[in-house]
Amino acid sequence: MNYSYLILVAVGLFLSIFGFIRNGKSQGNSLGAALLFLLGIILLTLGILLTNVPGFFAG
Repeated sequence: MNYSYLILVAVGLFLSIFGFIRNGKSQGNSLGAALLFLLGIILLTLGILLTNVPGFFAG
């Protein structure tokens, strides 16, 4: 298990929560908040896969 990828998990969790909160507070155009949320979910998923599944992208 490579723990250096936990940084991706932490950043992804922060971005997804921050984007979710900004999306709830924004009025009108919330494209930026939605993109932050989506980027957070992508980083969170990628970080979890790289941390817990050894050789996931190796083939």
